[in-house]
Parts: sequence; structure tokens; C-alpha cells
Amino acid sequence: MFPDLEIPVMVLFFRNRIPDHFVLHSLLGAATVGTILSVLSTFLIYPTFVSSLFRIEKNKVERKCKLSLTLILSAFLGNVSHVLLDVTTHESNPIFWPFQDHVPSPVVSTLGGLQNASLMMHILMAVLFLVFLIYKRKNLLEGLLVG
Repeated sequence: MFPDLEIPVMVLFFRNRIPDHFVLHSLLGAATVGTILSVLSTFLIYPTFVSSLFRIEKNKVERKCKLSLTLILSAFLGNVSHVLLDVTTHESNPIFWPFQDHVPSPVVSTLGGLQNASLMMHILMAVLFLVFLIYKRKNLLEGLLVG
């Protein structure tokens, strides 16, 4: 997902005064720029990268990564859910940018701090990942990379 790829760009432009998050960590940025970048990289770059690195048939990857409404919706949901999950693991987020700069996380304060909130989200993600591993245990690598 593209929201976290803005961090190297911020380092280049802001050097010593790097903001916590930027445009791609807003709902508007994730839904527009993040979705466009995700869609373009998925059908232009991902098939070649995955097929050469993991020796999966390129045609098989290209069939799954073709430009479609499913790809666009998946990219949109992935980027927006990333931003919403970040609300649970960061004390402040610019999710309503440009209308509101930073929003304090209600999850972090409710769970008693950043460490507790982060631990809870990591446990939840680990459980979901284990369920996925059990479900896709046959052809695991291909299931993870191609779907």
C-alpha cells in the first residue's frame, strides 16, 4: 500500500523536520492518490517483479493483476483501511486533511496508551494472518502473492 511509501519522500524533502504523516495518510489522499498509485503499480510492475523473484508464471500473475473494477476497489479498500488502522497505532493522524490537520486517536487513549493499542492491533493482525495461512495452506506462497 502506498501510504507508508511517502515516508522516504518526506525524508528527502523535509530532512530534519519530518512530519509524522502526510497527505497519503488522510482518507482523501489514500482514496485518490494512494488508489491510483496502487492500481498503476499492481498491473504495471507487480507481475514482472513477482514472477521473476518468486518463479511464479507471469501469465498467472498478470491474469490476477489486470486492470479491473475489482483491482480498483481492492486498492481503494486497502489504502483506506491502512489509514484507518493507523488511527489505532498512532497518537495523532491527519485522516481528515485538508479540513483538519491532526486527529487524536480515540483508540490509543481508550486502551491506555500507544503500547497497549499497538499490542492489541498486532495480536488481531496475527490472528487474521494465521486464519489466512490455515485457509491457504495449499500453494501458500502463490496464495500470498497472487491470491
